[in-house]
Amino acid sequence: MNSHLQDPVSSKTVKRELHAANIYGRVAIRKRLVTPTNAFKRRQWCRDHKCWSPQQWPQVIWSDESSFTLFQTTGRVYVWRTPKEAFNPECLLPTVKHGFGSIMIWGAISWRGLGPLVILHGRIKSNHYLSILGDHVHPFIQTVFPGERPLFQDDNAPIHTARCVQEWFEEHDDAVDHLAWPPQYPDLNIIEHLWQYLESKIRSRFPPPSGLSELKTALQEEWLNIPLNIVHDLYASIPRRIKSVLQSKGGPTPY
Repeated sequence: MNSHLQDPVSSKTVKRELHAANIYGRVAIRKRLVTPTNAFKRRQWCRDHKCWSPQQWPQVIWSDESSFTLFQTTGRVYVWRTPKEAFNPECLLPTVKHGFGSIMIWGAISWRGLGPLVILHGRIKSNHYLSILGDHVHPFIQTVFPGERPLFQDDNAPIHTARCVQEWFEEHDDAVDHLAWPPQYPDLNIIEHLWQYLESKIRSRFPPPSGLSELKTALQEEWLNIPLNIVHDLYASIPRRIKSVLQSKGGPTPY
């Protein structure tokens, strides 16, 4: 910039003026790229659902998959300690390459209660997802929504859109309906925030899980202990999420 000015401006002056305008250097927030096509689809979905009544959203069952590592591999963890306690085991954050193994889980939630939490093994294919639908989702619907026809949400992952999966929903059309879902929509899937909650509960355990078997047990225990009011708060946030997507014209949101 100074090459084009008669009187050079110092970097301190530039920083001072930026700060005066409330502009500061910050780490960029990571968000999935939303293409113009997907932004249009996101916006259209929100327009179609923005007028849903408070009675309609509790009929939706939300689902998702997530991965949990044995040790935390990203982010900062703060502990309260004295200088002499810096290397005490309880004040350290164990780190190993690639988190020393990870576990993939699938879960579902409803307004009426937490659904099943399933530990997944290996690479998940459409036939594995069919087993989840048949062995876990269908019994859950029959128990929690007897005689009703709730909506089931999942995303557009290939295992969810496979023909055999679509045929399953067609065969069980009398028991459950399938909620249409546009691409790049994690900010509207309220269960995503439960994964963050579950992560925080796992990391606050002392002693922490020492192996994958203990991690599995801890995940299942913490899942069952999630208060229902947290789930209700997430359901209550849906209209705000829709409004946020519409305000961003289908782009990324704070959620």
